[in-house]
Amino acid sequence: MYYIDGQFYQLGLKQKISFFVISLIVNSFGNGLSVASSMGSAPWTASAANLSNASGLPIGIFLALVAISVAFLNMFLAMNFNWTRLIGNIIFGLSFSFLVSFFANYFVSIGIHSLAWWLRIPIDFFGIWTIGVAISIYQRVNWILHPLDDLTNILRFDYFHGNASTAQMSNFAAAIGLSIFAFIFSHQFVALGIGTVLSFFFQGRNIAWSDKYIFKHLVHGDVRGN
Repeated sequence: MYYIDGQFYQLGLKQKISFFVISLIVNSFGNGLSVASSMGSAPWTASAANLSNASGLPIGIFLALVAISVAFLNMFLAMNFNWTRLIGNIIFGLSFSFLVSFFANYFVSIGIHSLAWWLRIPIDFFGIWTIGVAISIYQRVNWILHPLDDLTNILRFDYFHGNASTAQMSNFAAAIGLSIFAFIFSHQFVALGIGTVLSFFFQGRNIAWSDKYIFKHLVHGDVRGN
């Protein structure tokens, strides 16, 4: 939904597609950059990396499994089984997994991972920040969401009275739990670091800030989806 001059307007299909493509690319870019920096990824990306490390299976498998599982969980929490929303969640999740791998491989190929740690920290922070911006955009468009971000949206408005920080931290707590579970088998943490801490404590605030200042006329509409 778009708000301007005191009026609310529904987004057209072209607008939804445009915002969706922008947010998908920005989100994948940020995740890929944080992975390549090796200074800590967003909690769910880190949990997939830890499960991959513990099992020896590709990270993409776990990103896809998480996306599909959470897509079904969202239907239960929203108390509204919507096939269109479910399929959109899964399509977003699978597209996101592919693009994160693409960006991560690209950034590794240009040597981001081999930079001095004091250079990689601000690079990682920038990646984490862009993730929050992207989440803010496609949560407000609320057309096609990544299942994990749809989960945050549901928690935020249906369970936590609009509080983005509480919703995001609750979401991330489950991801940290999966990383701890993987640690039991591998005895090693990967993809966890200062960027993960930043995401856990501040990503919700980043989303709320982006709601106000990034495409500020774009506002939350029907949070239960179309």
